[in-house]
Amino acid sequence: MRSFNNRIDFMRRVGTSTGAVALCTSLFRAAFFSTGLIGTTLLLGGCENNSSSTPKPVTPKTAVAPKADPQLQRIQHIVVIYAENRSFDNLFGMFPGADGIANAKPDSTLQRNNSGNEFAVLPYVWRAPKSPNEKPAADPLFPRGLPNEPFRIDARNRANLPLSAPTRDLVHRFYQHQEQINGGKLDKFAALSDAGGLVMGYYDGSPQRMWSVAQQYTLADHFFMGAYGGSFLNHFWLICACTPKYVSDNVSDNVADTASL
Repeated sequence: MRSFNNRIDFMRRVGTSTGAVALCTSLFRAAFFSTGLIGTTLLLGGCENNSSSTPKPVTPKTAVAPKADPQLQRIQHIVVIYAENRSFDNLFGMFPGADGIANAKPDSTLQRNNSGNEFAVLPYVWRAPKSPNEKPAADPLFPRGLPNEPFRIDARNRANLPLSAPTRDLVHRFYQHQEQINGGKLDKFAALSDAGGLVMGYYDGSPQRMWSVAQQYTLADHFFMGAYGGSFLNHFWLICACTPKYVSDNVSDNVADTASL
């Protein structure tokens, strides 16, 4: 698909095109999905078929290949580094120029409990259980009474844990994601996470090697997952924007296949 500098450029080029009705229909579809209702209005006027008037002869025009963008021609490979089980702010929230922690407003980070009331302080950071029957216990590596806001895990007055120190995994599942987002309020992450207040933690990510890579290339600070759930499903959405399906008349086959994933 040809790219245009802006909508005006698109409309100028499309609006002056002449040819058969099939060409007008094709351009109309492209304009509808590219420029919205304004584009369709202008194109409908240019492609209208008035049966009462004598059709004007159409002069064939030689197709001209678009000029290649010299900047795009320099790109030889596209490599995507997909960091699993991390939010952007967790590792790159302090990246200079990125839409990160510095741009976060209190009304978008304040966490609430299941009753909808503000937490006075963040919930404890829960230690990962060693068995399914183990009762939740606070992780002694994290202080209690953390303020209800994002906090630096590697800060001395917080947990003082470097990037190299392992932390527990956080729940990242289909239903929990939707409950945590809470209709766009984004205020139930701490309440519904099996890791408690850890979900609000972030690092100064500058020591990591990926930080220097981001400085040389492109850091996607507005890349969002395509599907609720874990990384495996989102790998598919990154490539094909689709969900893999396994269809069988045998219920046990479907259960077994899901378990294997």
